[in-house]
Formats: sequence, structure tokens, C-alpha cells
Amino acid sequence: MTYDEALTNCIFRYLSGSHAYGLNTEESDEDYRGVFIAPLNTAFDLFQTSFMGQGSIANLIKNAEKAIAIEDYTAAQEMLRQAQEVDNGDLNFSVGTVRKINNDEELQELRKFMKLAANCNPNIIEFLYINDDDKTNQGKHLISHITPIWRQIRENRHMFLSKKARFTFSGYAIAQLKKIKAHRGYLLNPKGKPNRKDYKLPEKSLIPAEHQNALLSVPSEYASKKWKNVVLQEKRYRQCLNDFNSYKKWETERNDKRKVLEAKCGYDAKHACHLIRLCRMAEEILRDGVVLVKRPDAQELLNIRQGNVPYEAIIEIADAMDAKLNALYKTTTLRDKPDHKGIQKLYKNICTEFYGINY
Repeated sequence: MTYDEALTNCIFRYLSGSHAYGLNTEESDEDYRGVFIAPLNTAFDLFQTSFMGQGSIANLIKNAEKAIAIEDYTAAQEMLRQAQEVDNGDLNFSVGTVRKINNDEELQELRKFMKLAANCNPNIIEFLYINDDDKTNQGKHLISHITPIWRQIRENRHMFLSKKARFTFSGYAIAQLKKIKAHRGYLLNPKGKPNRKDYKLPEKSLIPAEHQNALLSVPSEYASKKWKNVVLQEKRYRQCLNDFNSYKKWETERNDKRKVLEAKCGYDAKHACHLIRLCRMAEEILRDGVVLVKRPDAQELLNIRQGNVPYEAIIEIADAMDAKLNALYKTTTLRDKPDHKGIQKLYKNICTEFYGINY
């Protein structure tokens, strides 16, 4: 199933990302997200190969090009091999997400959407809190398509919120923080490609990778210390090589404006903006039981994204927010878990109506 075919069964679609948060600028891309209901005939598709998704040839080749750019030829070769396999072609075994090729647009199938929303996934739960009259800073309506079925889901959005938000939102925030710290390390200490000679290793490993852990687990009386030290050096070399590959990936994928901004403030300000936004949204959910997509603190967040806040202040804010979330988690009136029974009943009612069947 192509994106356009899924769009014919779409029940909700909106302009997401910075436009929805009130953080967009004239240069912001327009990213669309939405939800569709899979046609009934797909339930009888044994391998679900009628859905096009993220495993397409185009994406495999694109990722192979990225691997080549950082000289990770083994990974590139594997991706190109996969691209030639029928099962990996333009088809994907996952019904969950359908993407528009070469555009930042995607639709979640209703079943997957409801599971992710019930888990308080930060990128998904916000769908439920976009309202009919919500607009961008330029006055453009966020919602481009909406149906009575979606309004029914939105009216029951309270069933999806739970204390899980403490961990899902902070989990995403921690991921942003790790990127900030890693990228700051790249800026302050650019990495060079490691050389096996620097680790006193031969040009090619004498011990196959799949045997190295086994060798380390062998008691000392059965394996010499010399060969164990070789394995440890191999591990140190591979870790350093992985760090270098991550550095090269970061270096090649940054656009020129991002490079200038990072040089200015000494860290990835865009990730910092996401970090603080996620923490604030978690606070609002735990305290008030609501997801504020359009940010009341938009100007502050834009100031962070423009690199006007020192790195040390960002870390200080993040630490303070984490402590605040721990306290709110103990006092919040939100349920411990989402209303699984209510959500299941809602899903059944929607399917009965949409497919015209009773089960």
C-alpha cells in the first residue's frame, strides 16, 4: 500500500513538529503526520506485504550512501545486498506506518497508533491534543483532514494519559541530552580515525569476532593472558572505531547552518530545545493532566534553539526538571496505567462502524 492509498482511508492528518509547537520559522519544513484505518482486505494478507514502509529500496540505498561517507563499507555492502532481496524491496512487513517517499509525511495505522498513544509515546500522544481551531504562527490551520471517527477518539483522550508519561517523555529527553553531550564532545575534541597499529594489533584480527567473548570467559589456566589481552585491545579498538564512525556520521549529516550555530554556542541548540520542551510537557501532564502541544514557553524555547543560552545553563535546567518530575510523579492524580479496557472497547466500536461488521 502506498502513502496515497493509505491517505484514502485517513481519519486525521495535521501539520506537526515546529509548526504545531509554535516554534516554526520561515525556514521550517512542513511535516505532516496522521492516522489511517487499514482496509479490511489487508487483514487477510498473509505476509502484509501490501504495505510500503521504511524498508524500501530508496531508504536502504540512502543509508548505504551514509555508511560509505563514514567509510563503514561493511555496513554499506550489507544494505546494498538487502536492497536486492525481494522481501526488502519496496515492501515492508510492518502494517504500522506508511511513509511518503522523499517527503517527511507519514501515517500511523489506527491499531499501532492506539498502542503507542496508550504508552504515552511523546511523538504520538500529541495527536490527540491538536484541536480544530489550532493554527500556526502564520495563521494556517494545523489540521488538514479530520473525520467523526477521529473526533470520537479525541473525546476519549483522557483514557490514554497515565503516569507513564514521566518515563516516556523523560526517556526521549535523556536521549536528547546524550546527543547534546556527545556532539559537544565532538566539537571540543574532533576525533581521528583509529589505527590498529596504535593498539598493537595486526592488520587483520587473528581471532574471529564471534569467538572473542568466549575466549575471555575461559579460565586463565586454559587460555593465556597474552591472547586475552589481544581480545581486550580488539574491543578497545572497535569501541574507538564506533565512536569515530558516529562522529563522521554527525559531521557529514549536519547542514551548514547547524554547524555555524553549534560553533557559536558550543552545543547542539536544536537538541537542547527539544530536551527542555519534553521536560516541560512531562511536567504539565503530571501536574495538570493535559498535553500542551502549542508551547506557552515558545519564546524561551526559540531563544534556546538560537543558541543564546549557555551549555551549563541547559544542563542545570535539565537536572532541575528531572528532580521536579520525580516529585510530581509522587503527587500526580493521573492513573498508574492507561484505561486498557476503555481503549479496547473504543477500538472495537470504531472497527464495527468503519468495517460495517460486528464481532
